[in-house]
Amino acid sequence: MRVFDTERQEWAGSRRERLFHPEQYLDLPRQRFMIRRTAAVLSVCALAFATWALGWKDEPEPYRPPSEEAPVNPGGTDDGATGEGTSDGGTASGPTASDPAAAESPAPPAGYEVLEDSEGFRIALPQGWSRESSPSQYGIDVVEYRGPDGVRRVQVFQLMEDSPHASVVEAQRAGRKLEGYREIHLQYVPDPSEGEAAEHEYTADELSGEPSSGSSFHVIDYRFRAEDSENYALIVYGSESDGNEDERELLDTARAWFCPPSTQCEAPSTP
Repeated sequence: MRVFDTERQEWAGSRRERLFHPEQYLDLPRQRFMIRRTAAVLSVCALAFATWALGWKDEPEPYRPPSEEAPVNPGGTDDGATGEGTSDGGTASGPTASDPAAAESPAPPAGYEVLEDSEGFRIALPQGWSRESSPSQYGIDVVEYRGPDGVRRVQVFQLMEDSPHASVVEAQRAGRKLEGYREIHLQYVPDPSEGEAAEHEYTADELSGEPSSGSSFHVIDYRFRAEDSENYALIVYGSESDGNEDERELLDTARAWFCPPSTQCEAPSTP
């Protein structure tokens, strides 16, 4: 017969079962101790598991080789701000030396300027010179640039002759009629554009249509075939009293930067 055990709050076995297995029904304090100890052990395990779980979430991510790292955003800094940065925390201030944009653009010598003439050609001359022009029977107008002293000048015009050499020979014939004419040389010369060129250098006490100023003139008459396959003249005038170097520099710079009308020319690397 099963009876209700008030101590254990459950149905117990028959009287015979309780007599032969008294430890299950009579040792209640021991059973309660075992239950409490088991509960304590489970609580400690639960606390240890919770501590481990929280610590596992805060562990650092495993190391990844550089090849596996996420790419850096090239458009901004690593703190989310836009702009370019440098390795020392500064801001990039301009192109580097390896950047083609960092290379300086070609420029004429100090005191010179590059001019785009209304006749269509490009030339480099000293700054502050005045300009005059007169009609020509062939090609562009005759253009003359003159310095503030009125003596130094550069004349530009297009040739009607078939070659620079033939044209400069004709010019020499006219030059021999000038008062005090003295030839320095008349010769073919190498041209930067690898075209045909000839040069007539001389001094004279007067210029064609212009009286003597009390000092001899130094003239370099340079005639050449330009990039457009047309022939041009660059004639430089100056005073003989101050030497020949200034006229030579004037001619070399003008020729280096000269570009004929309706032609695309690269700027020279050196004047």
